[in-house]
Amino acid sequence: MPSPLTRRPETKSFSIEDLLDRVRRGEVRIPDFQRPLRWTAEDVRDLLDSVYRGYPIGTLLFWRREAPAASVSFGPVRIDAPSTSQGLWAVDGQQRVTALAGVLLHPAYGDEPGRDDFHLYFDLETEELLPPSGDAAPPPHWLPMNEVLDSESLLNWLNRYPSREAHPEHIRAAIRLGKAIREYQVPAYVVDTTDEKVLRIIFKRLNTAGRPLTDEEVFNALYVGSRSLSLESVTQGLRELGFGAVPESLLLRAVLAVRGLDFTRGYQQQLRQDDDFTETVQRTERAMRDAIVFLKRDAFIPHLKLLPVPENSLVLLTRFFQLHPEPSPRSRELLSRWFWRHVVFGGWVLKPAEALEVVSAMRSDEERSIQALLAQVPSPLIRWWMESGLPVIPNPGGTQPPLVMRTALLSLQPRHLVTGAVLDPGAVLDAEPDGFVPIVPLPGSPEWPLSMVPGPRTFRLVGGAPFNYLFHPSLAGPSPLAVLQGQPPPDAEVLASHGLTPAMLDGLAQGTPDLFLQRRRVQLEPVLRQFIEARTRWEDSDRPSLQSMIIDDGED
Repeated sequence: MPSPLTRRPETKSFSIEDLLDRVRRGEVRIPDFQRPLRWTAEDVRDLLDSVYRGYPIGTLLFWRREAPAASVSFGPVRIDAPSTSQGLWAVDGQQRVTALAGVLLHPAYGDEPGRDDFHLYFDLETEELLPPSGDAAPPPHWLPMNEVLDSESLLNWLNRYPSREAHPEHIRAAIRLGKAIREYQVPAYVVDTTDEKVLRIIFKRLNTAGRPLTDEEVFNALYVGSRSLSLESVTQGLRELGFGAVPESLLLRAVLAVRGLDFTRGYQQQLRQDDDFTETVQRTERAMRDAIVFLKRDAFIPHLKLLPVPENSLVLLTRFFQLHPEPSPRSRELLSRWFWRHVVFGGWVLKPAEALEVVSAMRSDEERSIQALLAQVPSPLIRWWMESGLPVIPNPGGTQPPLVMRTALLSLQPRHLVTGAVLDPGAVLDAEPDGFVPIVPLPGSPEWPLSMVPGPRTFRLVGGAPFNYLFHPSLAGPSPLAVLQGQPPPDAEVLASHGLTPAMLDGLAQGTPDLFLQRRRVQLEPVLRQFIEARTRWEDSDRPSLQSMIIDDGED
């Protein structure tokens, strides 16, 4: 049996500046039983990028014991280390320590092209970490990463930077990078023992068992510290709203937004060790509940699976409802228009800078916030949904109908093909992977009916046509196509709830899917147009509520 530790491991946190200072002094060593370096250049780059963005990089484990004088290597870095009684032997974390030292302490390479895995530059224009570009000299706006750790060295480089006057934003980006790198905190355990066998056992168990902590688990442990109120408990509570399972990662982004932080970046480089987020998590839960109720009741989004880019849309709505928990009916109407205009205009795909512009528009004044948000989504030059044939329908070649088509189909209040009962979208989407099923299978698939005759346009129409889908739970027996072709077919009211007509079924009965899909397109295009017009209302006035425009008699 292995011996127990006589002293508890010491838990501490090293800033990268402190950690690499210890490397330079020869205090950090690599035990003989550590595995050889296996990281690639991409692994090294990803680690430094994680540090810059504040992402967790794991916990280090050091064995504190005497270390003799030796020549120590960390990638390209060579240290003539003196003997020390307080050596820190990296039992777990050799690859990470080597990557940090190899990049940030790399021997000077100036403008020469790099030729090893530890040469990295920071592009001051794109704010990305990049390896050397072949044998070519790096552009002048590429900051060598071995200039970043020492603030004096970084300032000297910036003083020589030829574009410092023309691009002051480059100077700010470089200073942010240096601060993020130097101050990043790496958690660590330090074990005191004379028994190397114990360390070998610890090393084996760390590297062959368990799983790494997620960002959300680390956040709970460091900044909430309560099992009764955690990201997990909040997401479980939100499920009672029938909106689906909100991922903890999404909730964490919302917590950052509610706190007024940059939710597009990792949290570690933005927080202090003594920050407490307990109250912020509570406020986020209340605001997200209000946002979900708004989505279901006002915006006609019944489930998370139908929400476009929730890491933007739901997070930003949560931020709004945290500032304005009880918006007026007029504000709710305008907020719904703003939401749907984003759907039609860009599908809620926002760059980080665009997402932060939305946050900046949300102020303490409810009416002004709404007007500022609406001003950020201009009217489209062409209202494509009103054009003949819907030529620009989003995602025309996808394997599922786009969001606009899905929600438009749900607006018909679809009924069960067999029982005729009105379907509950939330319940169906909770139980089904998707909820939207093709009517006519792909040609050549096992489900393709032998009676069907593929025409010259069938693959394009059937394979990706949004008009080939209906919303329905899985059927225990026959497929939706078999039910529609059965005798008697579903009654007219059930068919209408899916955008179908008895005449359309003639195309299925005749074995001509092209005819069926063309007829259904004609049937559903007006539904889609009406749905988009009703949701976006670009032709209507976006004026604030009348109450907000009333001038108080007491005002000058």
